Amino acid sequence: MELKPHDLLKIKKAEDLISYTSVPEWVEAALAKAPFVVVRRARAAQGLVAVGVRGSVRSERFGAFLPVDLIVSRVSPEQLTEEKGWKTRSKEIFQSLEQISQVMNCTSLKWGPVGSLGFELASGNETVTEKSDIDIVVRFSKNLTLNAAKKIDDELKKNPFRIDAQVDMPEGAFSLSEYAISEEKAILIRTVDGPLLKKIKNHPLPVVR
Repeated sequence: MELKPHDLLKIKKAEDLISYTSVPEWVEAALAKAPFVVVRRARAAQGLVAVGVRGSVRSERFGAFLPVDLIVSRVSPEQLTEEKGWKTRSKEIFQSLEQISQVMNCTSLKWGPVGSLGFELASGNETVTEKSDIDIVVRFSKNLTLNAAKKIDDELKKNPFRIDAQVDMPEGAFSLSEYAISEEKAILIRTVDGPLLKKIKNHPLPVVR
């Protein structure tokens, strides 16, 4: 099973998680309500995957590790896009995902909703609020040229909701909007070893070292 950042993993119980720090009291209740954790970008020992637990408010976030063999099932952002579960949701913010889908359909890029929208679509647990933005992840490929990024970014800005689009590649993740206007400027790339400023001169992106 290939696991990528932002994948949602269903687990059986909170006790399946491994933590080297004290576990907040809210974690068990949160997982009892929605037994899903999200794959995060961090190093993990052999047989483990770094995951995050989300609570009922933004301040409730907890990082831990999960034995890979205890994963019940996996839901990727791309799978949520294929299922288009947002069409059955009444909240206006979910309907805006259809506009994003139409924009992305003009590319060959794989993408999907993450954050509170992705979590609600995957788990069925209401996590989207009036203050929620739309978070999406775009999996990097050679088709994401600078010109393509500019076109996508321009179209996404027409959406009535604020969209935070992150581009994910094996070496790290970066902002689509920042990449679209990068030209000769360095952009911030989030890696497992921390943030890295990288000047991108040639497109598609070179491997980050």
